[in-house]
Amino acid sequence: MTKEALSELLDKENLARGYVYPHDGSRQEYLFENTPFNIANFIMLHPEAREIILTDELDRKILNTFGHFIDRCPDQKLLPRILEHLIPLQTCEREPQEIPVATVEEADALYAERNEMEMHM
Repeated sequence: MTKEALSELLDKENLARGYVYPHDGSRQEYLFENTPFNIANFIMLHPEAREIILTDELDRKILNTFGHFIDRCPDQKLLPRILEHLIPLQTCEREPQEIPVATVEEADALYAERNEMEMHM
């Protein structure tokens, strides 16, 4: 992801944090814009995941998955809005779309660079 695209993503007001747990026991963390479309695509773009946990910026749970299937989604008004996009992906009626996603390491590096620049102003 380019620095400009990363900056644009991180300046959005509604980010989701995705914790992806592959079968090898590791964990990867990502940030992306929190929309039902993006959530559905994020889930399907991680075929290696045995579980995905999505939270909002305050680390409140959005949902968790078992593989590509939603296990729990506390916001029952949000769930059908996600399923509207997810089910066609799960049934191969549509292909998952790439969405702007940043790793937490990329985000941390940009935040550190911004802080450094502000200190020198």
